[in-house]
Amino acid sequence: MTTQIIRLNMIPGGVMPVVYASQYDNQTNALTFELYNGDEPFTVPSGAAVLINGTKPPVDGQLTGFSYSATSVSGNRVVCNVTQQMTAVPGNVLCELRVRTATQIIGSVNFVLMVERSALNDDTVLSETQIPLIEQAIDIAANLADYIDTAVQSAETATDAAETATAAAQRSEVINTNVEGIYGQLTAATAAANAAAEAANTAADTLEDLSATATTLAAGSSATASYNPSTGVMSFGIPKGDKGDSGITTPLTGFFTMWVDSNGDLYAASQTDLSDAFSYDSTTGNLYYMTEDGN
Repeated sequence: MTTQIIRLNMIPGGVMPVVYASQYDNQTNALTFELYNGDEPFTVPSGAAVLINGTKPPVDGQLTGFSYSATSVSGNRVVCNVTQQMTAVPGNVLCELRVRTATQIIGSVNFVLMVERSALNDDTVLSETQIPLIEQAIDIAANLADYIDTAVQSAETATDAAETATAAAQRSEVINTNVEGIYGQLTAATAAANAAAEAANTAADTLEDLSATATTLAAGSSATASYNPSTGVMSFGIPKGDKGDSGITTPLTGFFTMWVDSNGDLYAASQTDLSDAFSYDSTTGNLYYMTEDGN
């Protein structure tokens, strides 16, 4: 679609602009009108309608006209597509661009749509008998040559396509061989994975049913361990350990630690003087700790 841009002044006067179109144009030509009020852009008010009205040259003394709404309106720009009715009759078509609301006409401006006559009218009878036979033969020969060229090109294209298909088939055989080898490897890997999974499941079942018992053995005995697969019970024998020596600790200030050595002697250790802290009754064998009140 071609687009013509026409500047229209909404102030009357001057020479009417001329817009050119070809007879029988239909939706192939768009007219873009830029509206001005003198030197300032004329902005179409919001909600206003823009119409393109026109009167065609008379045919058999009969005048006919047309009226179309603008295709789009934005600011001071109005777009209208040329229709078949606008270009049906060649000659000068007096047109008007009218801006109006529902109650009043805001402004209008005229222009001339110059419709150039078509070289061939729609109702012209086409001649089929006035072309010399030699010209027809030349046309047929030219068309035949074009047909032969097209057939040769099609044959070459078909040959190239066949060669491409053959190469693709050969590559496909190689790919199939590789795929079969990969499939065999995948099958073996799958079987190994299934066997490992089965072994893991068996081990898991065994561990799930496993239980254990422990028995304390005499000191100095050897540790024992046994497993009964029919019951799933593991038995452990653990000997008693040797009695360890008494440890020596360092008490904090105000505290004391007591221990007995291998001779049976009783000792008390402290960071403070304990000479007055204990009292021993040899008659009863009682040992007393003396508090600050003497008890």
